[in-house]
Order: sequence, then structure tokens, then C-alpha cells
Amino acid sequence: MTRRDLLVVGALAAAVLALTAPVWARPGQAFFNHGDLYAYHWPLRHHTAAAIIEGHLPFWNPYVMLGVPHAANPQAALFYPASVLGFLLPAMTALVWDQILHLLWAALGAFVLARSGRLPRAAAAALATAYALSPFLVYRVTAGIPTLVAALSWVPWAWLAWLGGSAPLLAAVFALQFFSGHPQFLLVNAVGMGVWALSKGSSRAVFLLFTGACGALLLAAVQWLPTLELLRGSSRSGWPAQFTAAYSIRPADLLMWLSPGALGTPFNGVWGGEVSVFYESGGVWLGCAVLALAVGGLRLGRARLGPLLLIVLGIILALGANGPLGPLLHAPGFSYLRTPSRWSFLSLWGLWLLAGAGARAVFSLPKVAGALFILPLIVLAELGFWDLRFLKSMNARAFTQGSPAVVARLAGRPSRVLTDPALANPNKAMVYRMRNVNGYDAFYPASAARWAAQAEGAPAADPSWVLASRWKSDAAVRAGVSARLAPFGIEERDGAWPLASFLNATGGRVTPDPILRIDRPERWRVTGSIPKGAVAVALAETRWPGWRAALDGREAPLAAWGPAFQFVSLTPNTTDVDLRFDFSPTRWFLWAALSVVAWVSWFVAFLCRAEPV
Repeated sequence: MTRRDLLVVGALAAAVLALTAPVWARPGQAFFNHGDLYAYHWPLRHHTAAAIIEGHLPFWNPYVMLGVPHAANPQAALFYPASVLGFLLPAMTALVWDQILHLLWAALGAFVLARSGRLPRAAAAALATAYALSPFLVYRVTAGIPTLVAALSWVPWAWLAWLGGSAPLLAAVFALQFFSGHPQFLLVNAVGMGVWALSKGSSRAVFLLFTGACGALLLAAVQWLPTLELLRGSSRSGWPAQFTAAYSIRPADLLMWLSPGALGTPFNGVWGGEVSVFYESGGVWLGCAVLALAVGGLRLGRARLGPLLLIVLGIILALGANGPLGPLLHAPGFSYLRTPSRWSFLSLWGLWLLAGAGARAVFSLPKVAGALFILPLIVLAELGFWDLRFLKSMNARAFTQGSPAVVARLAGRPSRVLTDPALANPNKAMVYRMRNVNGYDAFYPASAARWAAQAEGAPAADPSWVLASRWKSDAAVRAGVSARLAPFGIEERDGAWPLASFLNATGGRVTPDPILRIDRPERWRVTGSIPKGAVAVALAETRWPGWRAALDGREAPLAAWGPAFQFVSLTPNTTDVDLRFDFSPTRWFLWAALSVVAWVSWFVAFLCRAEPV
């Protein structure tokens, strides 16, 4: 990059920082959002940072839904370099800067990609502004989903590495995009690259894409293999088709791609649907100036087939259940992709590429090229004016401050609480270190939904929530629920089973109970004298691959207890028990070693300026 390029990049950064200044310049502020930032990402990142600060990797999260895998959840962003912000800053401040820095990263990547295509600085600056400030990215901030902003920020960098012919760099970008927390946009982006390569009939581009993807699998093995295990055992592995199609765009939504306020917004009272549907359906807008360039690219540009294919494919896939490929949503694997509307990113990217072709053609005209230096300012003014209503600030303390009463009575106890479904943020239990049977997650163990149905006597879960309410049911008693947190206060009761208990041959509880010591969420120890009639020790924690038991120092098999929990059979004719439970993702240390070796090899090859074999 030249000095002038750096000046343009600095101006882009200043523009993004100016737009977001009402948030980052005031202590205690966060981006206005419709809940996910507080209800999901803030407690998730809090759990990650707290565990690292305490000196261990957070493989398990015991504080929601009877216990869930944590490291396997990509949105925990455990292995993503930018997560270091959570160790240096308060969790909410770290999330604010996480989103701002990824908007800047998106702008820089788009600018460098445009310049690599020999576009003039003004055109590259306009395209970079259009991408970084497009509603497709900004709406994710307002929806409160920082992992989506992070994943989207890597897209231009992936294309830069790929079009530059570097499979190793592409592998690294793909791996970092996966680590950033939302693999769906990695998949969407890779499909778009494949379509582009096929449209050009370039076998070399296909080979580079395949090689980069294979390299990314090695670099990111530490994350994607546990994530795949989580997906297979999650609520998404067999949920109804209507959940998969919930975010299919309607043909009328395409009007928002031409004018983002055509159907109203959540702020003006005109939008009549779910708020989340607005953010998922109406983001494909790059501003009128860039759309005009895209029309110019369609008429004057040479490389039109690839972008057109992306635009059409994006529309067809985003229509989901409302389009011709609706039956595809029921195919194996597609149930994991809950949001068909996100395929509309292909259309956004196709328009962006067409605009680049149009800018190249227009800027080559001597009569107009000299006046187009003002184009970046036009794009900034147009998108910035629209974005300002979404990039508002709000006081985060109202959502993150603790309750002294809850802390004093419920935090850190070796028992469970049931939060009333009327409470909006059950995942705040992570911050209190309070074990909650309810919770909110994009995908969670299917056994949690089965347990909730048993506790309620009817289904009590949906695609994102477990919403049990009967805190005195038999299932809740066996789960160790000793309290209920409701809007009016805390209720407590006696009689709940402990988290570790002795069982007789019929599955009944035998007292006295064993002694339970929980050193950390991933390590439990059960000791004590075995009462008469006891044949097993039950652990009221979600049964999941990766839990291992050692009885008197020797490995012991774990078996299912009820719809969600696990037990270990005792050795006959023994008087005392010494039982240890440990959790780590299945074969995680093997996958971690594979990733470490892959990254070391990558760095050595990069330093030697030779491609890894």
C-alpha cells in the first residue's frame, strides 16, 4: 500500500469511529440492540474470560440447560485471537470494541481487495465504505450478534487471498473466519467462491479453493470437530421443518434491497413482522450510488456472469421455503442452517463485485473520472445517514448489573434454580454462577428439550429456548432444583436431590448422600461411605460425549439416567466410593495437537516463503 492508500484507510477508520463515537466514547455504553448481546453473547464471553483468568479452558458450561458444551460452541469464540479483548477489558466494553474493530477490518479488507483489482483509490474507498457500512453488517450490530459481524469482516480477505493465488493464506483466513464464531457465513462465502470459479471455468481457482478449504480443516480442527459433535447431538439434528424455514425471505422483502425502508423499520412502527426477521431479510442494500455502479457494471463490465450468478443464487436460496428450492431445506445437513435468508449475502457480494466492474468502466472515462473523487463522500453520507438510526447507544448497566439478593442466596450453590420463563435473560445465570435448568442458545443438547418435556408434561422448548416452569415436578426434584427465580423474587424449597446421589436397583435415592466436590465445571469428585442398598452413583449433569468417570482410580463406564443425566455402577461388596468425573471434548487433545502442528507448519512455511506441502 502506498502512502496515499494509508491516508485513505485512515479516513475510512475515522469515519467508522465517528459514526460509533456515541458508544465507545462514553463509559458503560453498548450498541443499542434487541437483546442478543445481553441475553446471549455477553454471558457467554463472560464465562470464557472468567475461566481463562482462573487458569483453565472452559470446556463445559454448567450454568444453563442442565449443563452444555462450551468450547464446542463456536459463538464462545474461545480460540479466536480477538477474544483476548475479553481478558483485558470488561466483557461488555470488549464486545463493543469487538464489533467496531471488525467493521474497520471489513472496510480495510474491501479497500485492499478493490485496490488489488486496480481500481482507483476513490472507487476502492467508495466500495470499502459501502461494504463495511452496508445494512447487512450494521444490522447485525443492532440485532446484537457480534459473531456475525466478525465472520462477515473476513469475506474480502478470503477473496483477496484466493484471487491472489495463495492457498496457504486462504486456509488461514478460512480458519480465522471459523474461529470468529459463525461458520454459516464461512460456508456461504465458500459456496460463492465456488460459483465464481465455475463461472470462469477456472480449474486452478477451484483447486486453490479446495486446497485452502482442506488447509483450514487442519488449522481449525480444534474447533470444528467438537462443533460437529455438538451439532449432531443438538436440538437442530431433528427439529421440525418449520424451524428450518423460519427465516425464509418473502418476495416482497426484495423491495428493501432497493430501498431499505420500503416496508418500514422496527423504529417507525410500520414494520409489522418479527423484529429479527427485519434484520435477516432487508440487509442487501449498498446505497443508490453503488447500485448505480452495479448497473454500470452490468452494462459495461466484462466479468458479468459470475456476479449475476451470485445474485440469482442468493435470491433463490434466501427465499428458502418460499422459493423453488424449499424441499432442499429438509435434506440431511440443511437443518443445521436455520436461516435461509443469510444466503442473500451472495446477492450482496454479487452486487458489490458488479459495482467494482462498473467503477472500473466509469473511472476510465476521461470526462467524468476527475469528478468522481467525491464518490466516497456520497456513499458515506448516504449509508451513514441510514446507519445512524441503528448504531445508537444504550446504557448497558441496566442489563448487566447484578442483584445482591440473587448473589447472596443462589450464586455458587451446588444445586439448581429454575428461572421463570417470564424473565428475559436466563443466561445471566452464567454471570451469577447459578445453575439454571432454563436457557437460551442457538443450538443446545437435544436431551435438554426432552428433560423439559418430562418436567412439564408437554413440550417446553423451541429452537432457541428451554422454558420449563414446573419447578416442583419430579423431574425438577431429581435435577436438583431447589429454588425458583421469578419477577417478584426468590422462592426456595427443601427436598431436591443433590447433584450427586446414590441410587438403588429401582432408581430410587438412597441416603445418606455422598460428598460432592466440584473443583471446576469440568472436574467433579464424589466420595463417601456407600449406604445399604446403593448400587450406583447418579450425576445430575447432562450426559455428553467427553465425560469420563474413574471409580477408585480405574475407568468406569457411564450410562444414561433419565432423559438427560448419567450414572456409574458401583463395585459390589465395597464400603466406600471415590469417583471422579472429568470432561473434555472427545479426542480434543488430539485435535488440538493437529491444529498446533498445522499452525506451526504454516508459520514456518510462511517465514520461509514457501507453500506448505
